Amino acid sequence: MNPKRFFLVMLAVFVLSIGASVAGFYWADQQLNAKARTVSELLADRDAQADKIFKLESSKNSEEDAKQLNELINSLLPKQKDQDNLVANIIYTATRTAGISASQVTNISFSNAAAPGALSGTIQSKDVQGVYVYPFTLQLRDISYATMLKLFSSFESNQRIIQADQVQITPDKANNGKITALSLSLKTFVQP
Repeated sequence: MNPKRFFLVMLAVFVLSIGASVAGFYWADQQLNAKARTVSELLADRDAQADKIFKLESSKNSEEDAKQLNELINSLLPKQKDQDNLVANIIYTATRTAGISASQVTNISFSNAAAPGALSGTIQSKDVQGVYVYPFTLQLRDISYATMLKLFSSFESNQRIIQADQVQITPDKANNGKITALSLSLKTFVQP
């Protein structure tokens, strides 16, 4: 083999080596791109699944929150239709907590009905749809201002919503800090 032929053979081997290297790089690039697309699709699927899991967790929490909210509404706005017992329990709890004896309670009256039952005596609320207002009055005698404040505090801490529409106080002119008569126009709320 002469040097010229050897040179040509070596040149051909060199060109073939470069061609094989380029073809190898091209093939490897295609494989990497295919794998990158697969990895990208898997990551997108993972993110979609993670988003679904987050939404499921959120909806589970929402369901728990809705359940807690529903329990709170049921305690604040009872579905109990026996208003006289409901009001009697409110008054009994409030007066006992404030230290008011039964002899100091002069009158309890239920508005719009002599003997409430079912939804009798209730008025549909103008402000909140689906809620009924149940008005009642409470009259007390011979209590102190401190006792009156305890009574109001007891109403505030009651699980039921109780609002005072009107408060009439007749102070005892002979004894400072004493009230001769206290008349409260109150209302509570029920669900239908």
